[in-house]
Amino acid sequence: MTTTRFAARDDARASGLALGDAIVRRFRGEYLVDEWGLDADLVRTLLPLARLRWSIDTVGAPHLPFDGPAVLVFSRHLGVSERSILSTAVYRATARVVRHPGVPDRAPVGPLLRRLGGVLRRPDEIAGLLRAGEYVGIPLGREALNRQAAGPAPAEFLEPALGTGVPVIPVALVGYDIGWRWRVAIGPALSTAASRAPLAAAEMAEQARDAVQNLLDDNVPARWPFS
Repeated sequence: MTTTRFAARDDARASGLALGDAIVRRFRGEYLVDEWGLDADLVRTLLPLARLRWSIDTVGAPHLPFDGPAVLVFSRHLGVSERSILSTAVYRATARVVRHPGVPDRAPVGPLLRRLGGVLRRPDEIAGLLRAGEYVGIPLGREALNRQAAGPAPAEFLEPALGTGVPVIPVALVGYDIGWRWRVAIGPALSTAASRAPLAAAEMAEQARDAVQNLLDDNVPARWPFS
């Protein structure tokens, strides 16, 4: 506990210094926004603050590619914290930002969420991100009554990865929104180079759901709350 507290304090100090530097750069106009609206400088500043809210244990991080695109298919329960948990764990492991489909296409909320890595929930936008070498996070359907069950995967959002060699990586997020401890379990990539046949996306969705379910089975503790 003492080590965790010191680490959190160090993260807060480092993030505070980074935030000060980021504010100065904004006054000078010395920051960039990519074509999807991401302000990577802002994200790099804010993500370390997550350690003040959550303790995240990540297993299987070597399965993440350190360059090139990937689709990260992840479990969710209530869907409140999971995107932030995934982004934080992946950033710590790879220093890369996860892009999350689902932002509204209207101001002021949409542009703000784009600054933090959000994108539209459209297959063509996901395809463009993958062509640009980005990570894209795709949540499974909610299983609100059973945190040990993986919901269905949205086949239409996995289709841009098929036939291109982009890895689809299953991720189980184990925790609960009012708590502070989470485990992020990352599995090996699923093969996507085989086919663009009509049923290929549905088959990939089922494989992804099964892979996430296996990770949940291996990582969900016998007793809750998670500790």
